[in-house]
Amino acid sequence: MGTLLLHFVVIIVAVNKISCQLGCHPQALLEWNPKKQTVQMNWTLVGNICKNRSDCFGAQEGDGWSRHLSFPQICPLQLQFGDKLLMTADGTLESYGIRILNVSKENFDSCSTDGQENDQFLFPFNINGSAQVGVKWLFPGHHYFIALHEGDTQLCKLGLRLNVSVKMQLCQSSPLLRLCSGNGICQTDLWEGAYHCRCHRNYSGRFCEKFDACLDNPCKNKGVCLSNGSTDPTRKTHKCLCPPHFTGRRNPPIGAVRTKRAETQIKTQLESFRTYWHI
Repeated sequence: MGTLLLHFVVIIVAVNKISCQLGCHPQALLEWNPKKQTVQMNWTLVGNICKNRSDCFGAQEGDGWSRHLSFPQICPLQLQFGDKLLMTADGTLESYGIRILNVSKENFDSCSTDGQENDQFLFPFNINGSAQVGVKWLFPGHHYFIALHEGDTQLCKLGLRLNVSVKMQLCQSSPLLRLCSGNGICQTDLWEGAYHCRCHRNYSGRFCEKFDACLDNPCKNKGVCLSNGSTDPTRKTHKCLCPPHFTGRRNPPIGAVRTKRAETQIKTQLESFRTYWHI
């Protein structure tokens, strides 16, 4: 009788909380932290529950994904590959007794076990105190966990299910090099599967290793700037393709050049364009 009464108390608390939850307020962009973190996740129905894509991920209700996420769940968690994850349960759930099961995306959505119980429990016991999640459950990718009480999925349907994204960084070609070559920020958003470089102005490439001197178009008088995308920071080169009647490093008018060298160039302006390299 006591267990049944506790079950009713959990349901009442859950329903009341889900109806007033304001959302998870996720960060649009996360920056890679070189130091590994220890993250503690508390299983509870009293807070931290969202019920649609807008609440859970900060997305607009009108997009195509929203209709697939109209169920309560714990605010999704994003981890860096190598982070430690500790799990606890609040006093009510710890007394009630819950176990955490790894499931497929389909079973996460429907709160079903589909015969996965044998070897998919994160721990061989009910959560009691703090327990560290094994590395086998935290390899890069999406992981879906649900809470069960003696095999029953009612708690999952009330919101005790957790979507965990584990991401690695793809921001350096070698561990010995700086992230994004020191020319960008290693970041991810909610929908990316890994951390990638966001390059600073004038830089491009997977690791922001290329410098584009033409971004600000240094060529004057409608000259066309061509960049060689140099990866050598000491040789950030570009060239100007000059229109007729203009010459020089940045296409000054021919008449404005007073040097003997410029006079020689005037005589050779039979071409439509001239090219000058800048180093």
